[in-house]
This record gives sequence, structure tokens and C-alpha cells, in this order.
Amino acid sequence: MDRDNILKLESFKEENYVNVDLDHLMIFAIGQLHKIGADLSFENAVVASFRLFPKKFSLLGFPEYPDSDRVMNCLNRCTKPKRWINGRPRQGFSLNDRSALYIRETEDMLKGLAQEKAKSASQTRRKELILAELLASSAYLKYRNKRGRQISEAELCDLLQGTLDSDKSTLKNNLVSLKMFSEELHQEQITNFLSWLEQQFKDFFNKK
Repeated sequence: MDRDNILKLESFKEENYVNVDLDHLMIFAIGQLHKIGADLSFENAVVASFRLFPKKFSLLGFPEYPDSDRVMNCLNRCTKPKRWINGRPRQGFSLNDRSALYIRETEDMLKGLAQEKAKSASQTRRKELILAELLASSAYLKYRNKRGRQISEAELCDLLQGTLDSDKSTLKNNLVSLKMFSEELHQEQITNFLSWLEQQFKDFFNKK
């Protein structure tokens, strides 16, 4: 049943997806598999992405065959670090609470909705998602529960999309970006938290 339904997927015109990045095309393909009730397996993802977007997922030099390595790389990025979907190639994949956002975003791209309104809405959704992740972080949860001084440097780096080995300037820039997002979206409690972090870890940020 899966096979027949997947083979019925119609390819998009190349002009509609040529400028869309691979990861967005992949999450859309996963969404289509879910829509037709097919298993979200690695094999189905390979065929579905190739059926929908043959020019982007074909094997170099053999355009009539799909490139499974390219699909694998996309799926690896879409699970970690992006977390657009859950799962692993051997166990299969599943949608999560982030998936629908990026599927809709890809739909807009495929429809050519490049107007400022669409761009602005897409950017706002992405910022909201980033701030939602911040609110779920261990660092913020400690701060909210009045245990802010127990936040470790590792938790700080994780919040700022880095590690203890990350360049301090990169971490600072990420902090600045988060503050900009929170201010643009009028998230005062997040802005206050980030300002507190900046002061609390001043020595860490200045450490070489």
C-alpha cells in the first residue's frame, strides 16, 4: 500500500523548488508521507523526496536514481541539531510539535510566496520557536525557580547554541540575537533573563 501511494506522488516543477534548501524539501516530503498514511521510514523518505523533487535528490551522473546519502544527510540535520522531526533511520521517524511549522513554511516557499508579508510571518514564527526553546531550557527553568545561581557554564552555552569550547564572540553574538528577538516580540521576562545572564556570566564571556 505504501509503495503504490508513494509512487503516485507527483513531481513539482523544478522552477518551484530550485531555490528551496534541501532540508525544507525533506521536511515537506516527510509531511507528504504522513499525509498519505505511509510509514515514515528512511526508505520511504528516499523515494518520496526523489518523486517530489527529482532534480534535487537525484544521484550525481544518474538522474534517474535517488541519492540516498543526500537524504540521509538531510534527515540527520532535520533530527539533530534542528529537531524538525524525531527518530533515526533504522527506527523510522515521527513528526513533533515543530514539524508542522516547517512544513507550512516549505509550502509557502513552493507556492512562491516571497512577498514581504510571507517573509515577515516566516521570520516571526522562527523567532517564536527559538524563544520557546529558550523557555524550555534547563537554564531558564532554574532562573524561573529562583535557582539562577546554580546555572552552569555548560547550561549557558547550551542555551546559546554552543559548547564550552565555542568561541566566546560567537556565544556573545547569539546572546545579542536572542535579546533582539525577545525585544521585537515584547517578551519582557526573557529580555530580563538574558540581561541577568549577561551580567551573571560577565567573567565567563570575557575569559579567553
